[in-house]
Amino acid sequence: MPFDPELLKKREELLARNLELYPYSWERSHTLLDVRENEKELMDKDVRVAGRLLAYRGKGKMIFIDLGDLDGRMQVMLRKNEFDEDTWELIRHGLDLGDWLGISGTVFVTRMGELSVHAKSLEMLAKTVVRVPIPKSKDDQDWNKLADPETLCRERYLHWTTDPAARQKMVQRARIISEIRTFLDGRDFLEVTTPTIEMNYGGAEARPFETAIHALSGHSAFLRISPELPLKRFIVGGFPRVYTICQNFRNEGIDRSHNPEFTMLEWYEAFTDYNFQMEQVEQLVSCVAEKVCGSMKIVYGGKEIDFTPPWKRTTILESLEEAGIAAGEMDEDALREEYKKRDIEPPSPYTWGHAVAGLFEALIEHTIEQPTFVCDHPVAISPLTKKKRGDDRLVERFEPIVMGMEIGNAYSELTDPVEQQERFIAQQSLGADKDGVENHPMDTDFLKAMGCGMPPTGGVGIGIDRLVMLLTDSHSIREVIAFPLMRTREAENGGDDGAEPAEDTEEQVS
Repeated sequence: MPFDPELLKKREELLARNLELYPYSWERSHTLLDVRENEKELMDKDVRVAGRLLAYRGKGKMIFIDLGDLDGRMQVMLRKNEFDEDTWELIRHGLDLGDWLGISGTVFVTRMGELSVHAKSLEMLAKTVVRVPIPKSKDDQDWNKLADPETLCRERYLHWTTDPAARQKMVQRARIISEIRTFLDGRDFLEVTTPTIEMNYGGAEARPFETAIHALSGHSAFLRISPELPLKRFIVGGFPRVYTICQNFRNEGIDRSHNPEFTMLEWYEAFTDYNFQMEQVEQLVSCVAEKVCGSMKIVYGGKEIDFTPPWKRTTILESLEEAGIAAGEMDEDALREEYKKRDIEPPSPYTWGHAVAGLFEALIEHTIEQPTFVCDHPVAISPLTKKKRGDDRLVERFEPIVMGMEIGNAYSELTDPVEQQERFIAQQSLGADKDGVENHPMDTDFLKAMGCGMPPTGGVGIGIDRLVMLLTDSHSIREVIAFPLMRTREAENGGDDGAEPAEDTEEQVS
């Protein structure tokens, strides 16, 4: 059982005294932050506040406790002569750190200058039967602080309970998503919903999660790896600007920037290309940073990042040439020698395009710190993208990279249905990659949709989790996902962790 025997016994004793430990509701007049922010107006006024018991001090006729809620912490003073015998007995012997309490009282300032509430009544709102590891502090030293990273992720409720900074990351995440919606809605984008369960998967190179639909005689189905193809159907159907914020699912590795379930922002805008979308991406990210962080300049890992537009622009071939590799002038064999020279495993399948992309990812990507658009990728790795004007080996695609991490992907979308079919066929002819993952099946209905006529379109995908990582100075995707995927404790006790590191070339935001 997950419950503490001593706390269970105390619960039973309190219930035996006919005390209400789990009321249906309790009317609160102010949050603790409200009281702090309106100190002058509320001084000597009555308030009703609620929070979790974080500290307990005193043994005689006066007790001080600290309550905490989402945004604040406040001291409460309780005097014995102001409570009946049963309530004082509850205060003296029935409370435990982690209990939820409701306090009615008057706002005042102690002789030590601390804003407090002088309690007139106390009610139990939830009696804990689990030992909650509330941190204790003295002289800037913390102890009893939950520190095990596995527990912090697995028992997130304890993490949020004991660490205000962890709670604030969830608040910041919600604000970031809200500001993204405000930005796009303000530009007349329509938010739409795309299927989570699909009969065909596509829009990215990734291994899907496969399931079966019992109501359809066990027909195979897949969890969405990308909303791209459904969103393009909206464009074909006459919607000029659409976006979605959704969960994607990829049955791949787990590391500091990958989780099998992740949050994606994707939008498509008719009559635009990747040049237009480059400006829109830097405007979106800089706007969100300023709204949420108060500035377009933030600090990540001790380094200042400046999101102020315009961002640096470069190409894959230019960045490789700066590193001494004239990839644009090399054939497949010459590129293979570059892999050998640097003791890097070449990609599979191996083409000129895959080789160029692999060298960039291995040698260059992790060195880019300030916001940079890396443009013009090889056509072999970009089957849904228009070819680069003036160079058929490349496509009009860009990736925004910050602190060595790709946070997005964008195209001048391919709109020729016949060329799209040819690209799909060529892609399938390459066979499985080095991990045995086959290319996804051809979506003939998508080709039919394109055949009905798709106007020039620019499309963008932004990895929400990675953007939140940057804007909250978080160094693992686990910190910004409420419930990251983990093996159960039972599975861990029976074997190893089972989490495979993700390949750098399998970017979730693509």
